[in-house]
Amino acid sequence: MKNIPDNSAIVKIIVIMTKKLSRDYEQEQEQLKAVVETLGREVKQQEQKKTNVRKFISVVKKYTNMTQLDATILREFVEQIRVSDTYTTDEQQKRVKIREIEIVYNFIGAFDFEGAREQSQTAQDKNNAKVGAA
Repeated sequence: MKNIPDNSAIVKIIVIMTKKLSRDYEQEQEQLKAVVETLGREVKQQEQKKTNVRKFISVVKKYTNMTQLDATILREFVEQIRVSDTYTTDEQQKRVKIREIEIVYNFIGAFDFEGAREQSQTAQDKNNAKVGAA
């Protein structure tokens, strides 16, 4: 007669495999829960940013035709203005002092105008290249 395992050996193998699969399943569930929590936080952050941008745009639209900047308008746009300590870039010209100014806007925070300008220029250059190639 061929080697046929008895029922108790088969049951032990099934129990071992079931425990392993169960353990793997539980680990995967924990990992997925962590991913879902992380993604949920990121979605909330993105939704908050979207809301803040909409608020900022509504303030901008409110003052589209403004002719003079006064304290009320400034307070509505600006949360704070940060001014750095003075420094010099050239030790030979100590009279030339530099101060960096960062404007933190309500709803959107500090805005990198230089970076936005560079991105806009890059996009414009690409469009010009496409038009020239056509």
